[in-house]
Amino acid sequence: MRTKVRWIGDNVKKVKIVHTADLHFDTPFKEVGEKQSKVNKEELKEVFMRIIHICKAKSVDILLLAGDIFDNLTLNRETLYFIENSFKELDNTRVFISPGNHDPYGNNSFYKLIKWPNNVHIFKGDIEKVYISELDINVWGAGFKEKYLRSSILNGFSEVDNRINLMVIHGELSNSQEGNEYNPITISDISNSGMDYIALGHRHGFSGINKEGSTFFAYSGCPQGRGFDELGDKGIIYGYVSKGAVDLDFVRTSKRNYEEVEVDISDSFGYEEVRNKILEAVKEEDRKENLYKLILKGEISEEFNIDEEILREKLIKDFYFCKVIDKTRLKLDLEEISRGYSVKGIFAKKLMKELEEAETEADKELIMMALKVGLASLSEDEVKIDDY
Repeated sequence: MRTKVRWIGDNVKKVKIVHTADLHFDTPFKEVGEKQSKVNKEELKEVFMRIIHICKAKSVDILLLAGDIFDNLTLNRETLYFIENSFKELDNTRVFISPGNHDPYGNNSFYKLIKWPNNVHIFKGDIEKVYISELDINVWGAGFKEKYLRSSILNGFSEVDNRINLMVIHGELSNSQEGNEYNPITISDISNSGMDYIALGHRHGFSGINKEGSTFFAYSGCPQGRGFDELGDKGIIYGYVSKGAVDLDFVRTSKRNYEEVEVDISDSFGYEEVRNKILEAVKEEDRKENLYKLILKGEISEEFNIDEEILREKLIKDFYFCKVIDKTRLKLDLEEISRGYSVKGIFAKKLMKELEEAETEADKELIMMALKVGLASLSEDEVKIDDY
């Protein structure tokens, strides 16, 4: 249930937190190529330092990291050194980490290769409580020990007392106790937990601040996007938690965003016309800052066979990074083409019949793409089908 954040009065006991998750240090960034991938890995470290600086500047009491700090089996030694030294800067902030499905706490875990400062606590398995005497609060957590966790760690858990109770845990919300392979947490688990706030990790988008029963909960999402399936602003959750109330906000931390834009290039002919329409569709300040997937739509002449790589090269100086996907359709008089017994006519006639019989929009789109590729091929133009 989506809920509005409640204001906590000045005289009420409260704890100041930052909640983040899913950093995936040294993730390969496969979509952008080797050169850009190296840049992105370093920028992810810059984003993490933003989080550290927020904790210091805001005098944050508790930093909650809800899993997937590391990304599978690859990590640069320098990154280990960077992580260790970053946490050492947090003299006055307690850090709690819940290992996730990408970085389970096991015999070969990266967690065992870092000399963690005394202010860092890692939850290594089943639910555990840490009492912080100077704040008089409880911090609960659990961690993945294997890549898959097919039943909810929270099933049957409940704690009721007068202290503020925080929890950090990695998992996927589910309608049942065994609904997925990534700690399938149910709404009922959350409602029965007795926690004041549960910091979740696994989903890479901000969920909003939610409430079930007396428990507030949220996914912070990842602090920096990793690909074109993670669009828009990314960030952390910052603010206060009290007994039965929260005052929490989403704070953007992403240095640059992944964005996807559809551009209608109908009736354009030639790369310069297409380039101009793209530049009109995206503001210059955004082009220079973010990573874009440009999806070309509309109907174009049969005689204009777009080469995505040539177009991308023409846009390099206009964009920080861009990727071009051609999903245009050919502007054709199909009835005219299908007349007679030429190879092109026979091919078009067959595809038109299949188009008439197609039952779904997805099938129609696939047939239209096949028609486009086929006619271009029969016209002896070079054809690329990698992105279809």
